[in-house]
Amino acid sequence: MRVFISTGELSGDMHAARLLNALAKHPSVDSLRATALGSVNLKAAGAAVLHDTAVGSAMGVISNLMRAPSHVRLFRQTLRRVLHDRPDVVILVDWRYFNLKLAKALRDGGYEGAIVHYIAPVMWQAASDKRFERIAEQPESFRRRVGGRFEQMRESVDLALAIYPVGLNLYEHFGVNHAFIGHPLCDQVKPKLAEGELRKLVGAEGDVPLIGLMPGSRREEVSVIGRELVRAARIIADEMPSAVLALPVALPGLRDGLTRIAEECSVDIKLLEPEQRYDLLADADLMIVASGTATHECAIAGAPHIAVYKLRPLYDFLYATFTRFRLPAYAFPNIIAGRHVVPELVRGDCNAAKIARTALALLADADALDRMRNDLAQVRQRICRPKTVKTAANLIVEAIKARLR
Repeated sequence: MRVFISTGELSGDMHAARLLNALAKHPSVDSLRATALGSVNLKAAGAAVLHDTAVGSAMGVISNLMRAPSHVRLFRQTLRRVLHDRPDVVILVDWRYFNLKLAKALRDGGYEGAIVHYIAPVMWQAASDKRFERIAEQPESFRRRVGGRFEQMRESVDLALAIYPVGLNLYEHFGVNHAFIGHPLCDQVKPKLAEGELRKLVGAEGDVPLIGLMPGSRREEVSVIGRELVRAARIIADEMPSAVLALPVALPGLRDGLTRIAEECSVDIKLLEPEQRYDLLADADLMIVASGTATHECAIAGAPHIAVYKLRPLYDFLYATFTRFRLPAYAFPNIIAGRHVVPELVRGDCNAAKIARTALALLADADALDRMRNDLAQVRQRICRPKTVKTAANLIVEAIKARLR
């Protein structure tokens, strides 16, 4: 099997690597050769990574627009490469703007292999806006505005694999071949160590509070959000001297920057390896995490957490001024639940003092932490299905066979 994978940042690279491993183990696949836009995880899974997309990934639409020239060059290079190689399947992982345009350009260029969108686009407004539930009853102008991404998929993509139970009726209404397979993290978010072992490793045995920090996987996130988290950690350490603070570093290249910020703030933070993060989720009393993949992981693990997010001042101004996209909640568990089950501190509220104050209040309220765990268990029930990645691999193999018939 010859595979091309396109993913735009580290979390997509992680999901793509697990999918590639599942495809390699499929009973009908004798051998597999993969090329990719990805990063360290796909490389470790055996793919030839043509461009490390995690290195240049940016926060938000505005930041990505600033990088448009490099994205255009990458797009053209990728299109030429895929049309030259003609793989059996092109697997698009998340990264909607780039990947949907790539799918259309491939079809326009005569590519006849299978195209599958894994972690297919989500119309998040459908989680809170009742108009999307009755899409067929809405004015044509509304349906036309909503339908753009779905029509692109219908015309170019053989199969859309949706991982969220949000807006699935839109796929149906606009005629997109799709399947809801559940979130792939549900099979992965499991500790490797026995309960309490990580607490011993970091010196948080017994009743010592253990607080986890996850500032994201992009350099820009670590620079903007990570600094606020570390400053908040300094305040927490002053108020609760016995507390142990731990932070799993998403990428090796981020370690020096985090170490430097911790030294500037004179706070002791235990830096962990990325593979230790699920052990931290299992043992921590509270997590403080950048909204994104980390909130998904916390929800699946049932780990009480605070979701935080902010952009650089210029990008925040541009986003607030020119972007119409709004949701009643920002954090993933709150969107899925339809109510605030975890605190979210975004934009101006994402500051060290408010983060620390919210964390200290939660740590002092055992009932609130228990309610959060129960609410997160309900979120997990909505998004999880058994053997998600294996199911995805099976469906991709079937899509390839269908193209050959």
